[in-house]
Amino acid sequence: LIRLCLNLTFYVLRVKLISSMALYYYASLLALLLLAIQVDHSSAIMCYQCDSQEDSSCPDSRYFDQRTNALIDCTSFQARVPGTFCVKIYQESTGWHSWIKVTRRCGSRPERIAWGCNYRFVDMGVYRETCYCSDKDGCNSSKSLAASASTLCLTGLLLLVLALLR
Repeated sequence: LIRLCLNLTFYVLRVKLISSMALYYYASLLALLLLAIQVDHSSAIMCYQCDSQEDSSCPDSRYFDQRTNALIDCTSFQARVPGTFCVKIYQESTGWHSWIKVTRRCGSRPERIAWGCNYRFVDMGVYRETCYCSDKDGCNSSKSLAASASTLCLTGLLLLVLALLR
């Protein structure tokens, strides 16, 4: 679907469709394609599910072993939180009783989150990094999370529409 989306974009650029009806038709078609990509992309994602306080094989990403932690289908009964995307929460406390906690799980309610990673101090001396992703299965295993293909395609299409409207 992404290849089809890009081919349509290049076709429009080559033919230079400028009539409002053609632009409306093209935008509608691309909106349907993006919807299909997003629905297909997020309908059955598999995420790592573990908590470093309960499972010693679930530490920070430098030592995270993908072989000992199995991927969980976020739509299955095994998921603690059923959902359509993956979450990784890294918390660190400094001071006399310092600790690090890493939680990996499925997530729900994508309309209320900012994709990527959010950094903040939640309590005195407790740093929290929360990362949300849905670009590939197991995307909550590492520290760096990539943008999803549908987000990249949407950005390119918005730039195309802006260029056509000039």
